[in-house]
Amino acid sequence: MDAYYRIGDFARIGGVSVKTLRFYDNIGLFRPAGVDPRTRYRLYSARQLRDLARILALRGLGASVPDIRQAIGGDASRPKRRRLLEALRKARLDSIDEARKSLEWIEAALHDLDSFASPVSIIVKRSPPVRIASIRVGVPRYQDIYRHESDLLEAVPKESAGRLRGILWHRCADSGAIDGEPFVEVKGAVPGRSLFEVKQLPAVTVACAFSSLDDEDAECAYDTLGSFLRSRNYRLVGARREIYRDQMLEIQYPLET
Repeated sequence: MDAYYRIGDFARIGGVSVKTLRFYDNIGLFRPAGVDPRTRYRLYSARQLRDLARILALRGLGASVPDIRQAIGGDASRPKRRRLLEALRKARLDSIDEARKSLEWIEAALHDLDSFASPVSIIVKRSPPVRIASIRVGVPRYQDIYRHESDLLEAVPKESAGRLRGILWHRCADSGAIDGEPFVEVKGAVPGRSLFEVKQLPAVTVACAFSSLDDEDAECAYDTLGSFLRSRNYRLVGARREIYRDQMLEIQYPLET
């Protein structure tokens, strides 16, 4: 004949609180074997200790209450528990991968902290689309791009020009050639396009850093961005973007996502 325990005794033996047993009862996850008709106390059988242990073990592994309800209910509880355990294993493996990546990123940040006099912080964000007028040119030196930038700003009617401007760097000196594209945001109709092209600069996810207009400061930002991409296995897609923010320079690396 089965032995029955009141809720307090059963909770103590099962290693849970009375509140937890009441909660499991209220949500239909773990019902008492019966209720004393005189006192209305919940009564649990000794056989239910094994069922409670299964629930608590799954909770300890990170399973949610709805998942546990599916896994232990019905006749096919063993296959359901297997599927749940396999899902929990995959989640943990994914968490390990994420933790490993985070650790690598922290190590890279520590390296940058030791390598650069003024460490640069990198953020990843979504850069919105913008309509631009631009001139793409090859130049022998970086500073030669500014003459073409001046030509562009003179050619675009002031009433059509927006506030945003900068340079797209398609190729840099380390590739054997310098290929740049000064641009300025444009709005509305843009007459007189003989010198420049009007097109849409697409929306893209970017890793970006901010620096002063000082060449050495900007070079540090570029180095840090390169290290950032390598440490996270990001791939650069599209031209590097330099955007003028008053007395600051925002350097954007478009990322494959």
